[in-house]
Amino acid sequence: MKTAELLQSLSEGQVQYVLVGGMAVQLHGFMRSTFNIDLVLAMNDENLVRFIDVAKRFGLIPSIPVSIESLRNASQIEQWYREKGMLAFALREPQVGGGVVNILVRPEVPFEQLMESAVEGKLFEQQVWIASIEDLLTMKRVANRPKDQLDIAALEKIKRGEDPND
Repeated sequence: MKTAELLQSLSEGQVQYVLVGGMAVQLHGFMRSTFNIDLVLAMNDENLVRFIDVAKRFGLIPSIPVSIESLRNASQIEQWYREKGMLAFALREPQVGGGVVNILVRPEVPFEQLMESAVEGKLFEQQVWIASIEDLLTMKRVANRPKDQLDIAALEKIKRGEDPND
C-alpha cells in the first residue's frame, strides 16, 4: 500500500478524516520515523461506508479476527473499549510486513474539533487534513508513551518557532 494512493483514494471517495499520530507530527516539521497511518474519521454511517469501501480496495483487513464492517457497529466498538480498552481499530495489509492503518475510535479530541482546527497540508502531492499542533499535543500528552514525549518536545519547539530537529 502506498500512502499517497491511499490518501488519494480517501479524498476521491469523499472520506472525512484527519491525519494524526507520527505522520501528522512529521508534516508539522519533526523528522521522525513512523510505519503506520493514524486517522480519526467522522464516525457516521455514510462516512464509514465510504472508508470501508476504500479500505477493501486496498485489501486492508482488521488485525483482530472480525469483519471490517464491525467498524460501523458503534455498540460493538463501545463494548471493546469498555472490556478491552480498545482505542484504535487497526487494519493491515495481509502480507508480512504490510502497512497498517489505525482508526482511532476513542480519540481524546473528537473528530469535529480535530476537523475544525485541522490544517491543510500536502503529503506526496495529496491534500490532507492534519491535526493542529494543539490537538496533537493534547493527544500525545494523554498517550504519554516515550515516543509521545519526544513528539511533545518537538511540537513545543515548533510552537515556539524553533527547529524541532535540533
